[in-house]
Amino acid sequence: MSRISDRKPFTQELFNQHVSEMRGLLHALELRDSFEDSETRPRLDMYETSSDVIIEFDLPGCTLDAISLKMCGMTLILEACKPREQHEGTFICVERNHGRFQHAVHVPGTVDPGAIRAEYRRGVLRVICPKSSERPVPIKEL
Repeated sequence: MSRISDRKPFTQELFNQHVSEMRGLLHALELRDSFEDSETRPRLDMYETSSDVIIEFDLPGCTLDAISLKMCGMTLILEACKPREQHEGTFICVERNHGRFQHAVHVPGTVDPGAIRAEYRRGVLRVICPKSSERPVPIKEL
């Protein structure tokens, strides 16, 4: 008797779920690679509470209308633009970022993408991703 026949068959739903997750991860990698080297990414913190996954981006000096958030599958895409302030004289040192910023972040699969909300205060963009009640199904090979 062959070893393959002893395994339990995959259900189509479970298979489709995992293919979808893999496509999302590959898409996130493609997005990350498509950003130019000259572009900078804002710093972020991601942490988890009992009911939410929270992502905080540092975006000092950005106006609210210069910030864009999109969900592409389970990937959160942040785009922002901060213009360089005009000053008289010649710069001696420039360390603060300006220009166009992009960041793609894979959000854990336990999050409900339809309930994500964001708030912007004091230069920090806080994205709150409520967890869904469904638990991911682990794959075990028997």
